[in-house]
Amino acid sequence: MKKGERSSYSTLDFAQWKSSGNLIISPKFQRRAVWGRPAQSFLVDTLLLNLPVPPIYIRVTQDRKKGMVREIIDGQQRLSAVLSYVNGEFALSKNIESTSAIGRRFSELTQQQQDDINQYSFICEVFYGVEDPDILKIFARLNMHSVKLNPQELRNGKFFGEFKRTCYDLSFEHLEFWRSRKIFGEQSIARMLEVELTGELVIAMMAGLQDKKKSLDTFYKQYDESFLERDEMTRRFRLVIDTINEAVGELLRDTEFRRVPLFYTLFTCIAHRMFGVPGVDLPFHQTARLTRMELDAIHSAIRELSNVLENATDNDGEVAPGMGAFVLASQRQTDNVRPRRIRLETLYKLAFL
Repeated sequence: MKKGERSSYSTLDFAQWKSSGNLIISPKFQRRAVWGRPAQSFLVDTLLLNLPVPPIYIRVTQDRKKGMVREIIDGQQRLSAVLSYVNGEFALSKNIESTSAIGRRFSELTQQQQDDINQYSFICEVFYGVEDPDILKIFARLNMHSVKLNPQELRNGKFFGEFKRTCYDLSFEHLEFWRSRKIFGEQSIARMLEVELTGELVIAMMAGLQDKKKSLDTFYKQYDESFLERDEMTRRFRLVIDTINEAVGELLRDTEFRRVPLFYTLFTCIAHRMFGVPGVDLPFHQTARLTRMELDAIHSAIRELSNVLENATDNDGEVAPGMGAFVLASQRQTDNVRPRRIRLETLYKLAFL
């Protein structure tokens, strides 16, 4: 089989080929288009922002009547989205970064925006005169080498609204925090696990402790169209992270509380002290800042509980008196509501009561 050639084509090129009947977007070996309007709008927004999209794979064949015909091996949904938009088939959804384009069809964009879309350069891998068996092999290998998406990556491809953007923006804003405190490494960040945790923390501040498996998709869907609490939750999230830094600082990276389940506990503990977490029956005071005494107390409590967990591991399961439930809640079913509540109450009472 001949090696593919790297080339680039504009949106206008693809539109002209389609108009003349020389472009086949949905050949027999491709999946049918399944993108909804939010996903299509997100793709168009990517072009408006001049951000990269994955390469498009093309087979070029010679037809006696039509001449050169191009078939899309991989990239059907991307091309379908942008060509449908250029043809005026839909208006852009409101959940995009290019705010001046929200609610507009292609004909309603500024001339510059239309040019940005028409002249966008797609990187393409082009295969000339390749037979169906080889094309099927290429397509199969493209899919075979794709890493199975985790739940958060699936959410990222399914939802495009306010809640998703809030979680993504906050997690990206605190990227150095996740890294420096060793909460997430590069591989976890690449798989969007810090975005997943950010979503859980925002949900906890809004609606209380949740079962991870049951709650995330529900909230992403519920707040996809509108997320009125966005500004307040963003403010609170930043304040809690700042407070964690002030109370614990770099010590966090050397404790058990850098583990995601226990960081969830630390975050919700401080969030409850400052604002109150729904469903948590512990006294709190509405404040934008903890006192120095409270900061020192949370610092000491984290060190003590971290030592409890380390000793339980190092000493063949020997647990300090009164800490059995906390240790168990830190080791098993850590993302369920009950263990989360036990950990939160233990840390909160030790630090503040």
